[in-house]
Amino acid sequence: MTKYLNSLLLLFLSINFLYAGEKVNQFTLKNNLKVIHKEIKTNPIVSVQVFLYSGSANEEENQAGLANFTKVIMLKGTKKRSAKQLAIDIESIGSSISSDVSHDYCSYGVSTMDSSVDKAAEILSDVIKNPSFDKDEIEKERLNVIAGIKSRQDSIFSIADDLFNSIFYGSHPYSWPDIGKIETVSSLKREDLINWHRKYYCTGNMLLVITGNVSLKEAKKISKEYFSDVPKSDAKFKLPDIPEPEPKKVKQTNKKFQQSYLMIGFPSPSVNGNDYPVLKVINATLGGRMSGRLFIELREKLSLGYEVSSFYPSRKHLSRFVIYLGLMKKNLQLAKDKVRDVINDLKEKGVTEEELNETKNYIRGIYLLRHQTVSGISWHLGWWEVMGKGYDYDEKYLKDLMNVTSQDVKRVANKYFKDDYIQVEIVSE
Repeated sequence: MTKYLNSLLLLFLSINFLYAGEKVNQFTLKNNLKVIHKEIKTNPIVSVQVFLYSGSANEEENQAGLANFTKVIMLKGTKKRSAKQLAIDIESIGSSISSDVSHDYCSYGVSTMDSSVDKAAEILSDVIKNPSFDKDEIEKERLNVIAGIKSRQDSIFSIADDLFNSIFYGSHPYSWPDIGKIETVSSLKREDLINWHRKYYCTGNMLLVITGNVSLKEAKKISKEYFSDVPKSDAKFKLPDIPEPEPKKVKQTNKKFQQSYLMIGFPSPSVNGNDYPVLKVINATLGGRMSGRLFIELREKLSLGYEVSSFYPSRKHLSRFVIYLGLMKKNLQLAKDKVRDVINDLKEKGVTEEELNETKNYIRGIYLLRHQTVSGISWHLGWWEVMGKGYDYDEKYLKDLMNVTSQDVKRVANKYFKDDYIQVEIVSE
């Protein structure tokens, strides 16, 4: 009972923190840079984050990995700060710069004490506006990025996932990893990075988010002082259409691993689809945690796999719902049969109210825990905005989630989990 009460208390505190502070504000600078602001007075921290509406999906195939490589090098020095000086200046205010590249967006962020917010914003703006693209840093980091790409071959999950994506997305940019390919990263030139930065790091493709113990007046002052000279652009960058993938089953032998791997996937809606919250509930019902049906039925009861789960990535465009297992070769056929049984059971019987409520509370708890920090709140506001849902969906998402019914689960499972699907087997010898 004590453990249960502690969990409720933690959830209550998380909810209070998530919705603490003033309303969310938005304004636009004269250079057309949109700014989102939320004042949170609960502790003396401020987060400043920059998002790009474009990511690795905007690359050409012969430059796969360019968005990530540009991001890496931008954090290795500016026109007025060497890599060492940049690190010293960040550390001097007790902070660090975080960054991320996805198929659909790029982000940079810094969190600091409210007394150092001006310095933090100045440093972040310097990184965004004035990267030096130092030749020595490029060659040094190129080796690190290539090493990261090679290390994917040590993971049977990554091998299976890369093969699945190539079949599912074909030649679309969603088909290659954010980090890129060895042959393309090896051939990227300094001019490629400069051109990428010039094209995409502009106001029409950028969002600034400021949250924490900072007033709207202060946020406007900081934005104007450090980001009003970001190059102005009204450019909107579109991706090529993604055709619905044809059902296909591929089997590949890999001598490197003693175990085998199985992936079964279905075309699924983007983050903007009406069924998005329902599929998030279905994903948590089937996999993604040790109490999921797949884990219990295939691993706990039958010991068919050592790794059993599912995932449903949030994408601006066509996504995929994937069930995966790491297992012995001898168990492949039985595992495929049992996966089909689990899916059919969900399609035919749906979920009980008890299982549904427990699943929704699990998702809600994880989501709220990610909002415990000022930077977490800032990131989610920016992420929902660049993904096309709008920053206010950060709060609406939980409402949509909790409104999912057992009938919704059954309907959506039948809608997307067709008998024809894409299947990848990585088989050991």
